[in-house]
This record gives sequence, structure tokens and C-alpha cells, in this order.
Amino acid sequence: MERPTTGRIVRYRGRQGLQAIRAAIVTADVDTLDPDGVQIGAVPPLESPLHVHLWVFTPGARGGFHEYNVPPGDLPGTWHWPA
Repeated sequence: MERPTTGRIVRYRGRQGLQAIRAAIVTADVDTLDPDGVQIGAVPPLESPLHVHLWVFTPGARGGFHEYNVPPGDLPGTWHWPA
């Protein structure tokens, strides 16, 4: 699998409710994650080179939300590449 990189668009399947698939952008990968931010607890670590932090886009006034340490896959709470 191709490693995700910061700035790439992926698809995220929600963890709750309808588990809708939404567009998301990678906000941090293993190469761009700030180690100082992890050390002070400002941002969670990533468990593997395929895990990412995301900004998930949603319709409506809120606009989106963060998801952290998201693994690849097709199950709820995972990301995958667009078709």
C-alpha cells in the first residue's frame, strides 16, 4: 500500500451513526508529525507509517472534525484511497 502523506485527500469511514464515507485530508503522517508536540501531549503519536491524523470534511455549518491515529482499512474509523 502506498504510504499516505500530509496534504493528500483520502476517504474516511465514520465510527458512529451511519458510518458515512467522507472526504478527509491528511494533516500529519510519520514524516511530518511534530515530535515535540507528541512529547508534551499536544498531539497523539502515530502507531505505524500507515496511520495518519485527519481533518474530516462534513456538510453543514460545523465543516469538519479531527480524527487521530487513523489506520487504513474499510471498517468504521479507518481511511482508504479514493477509487
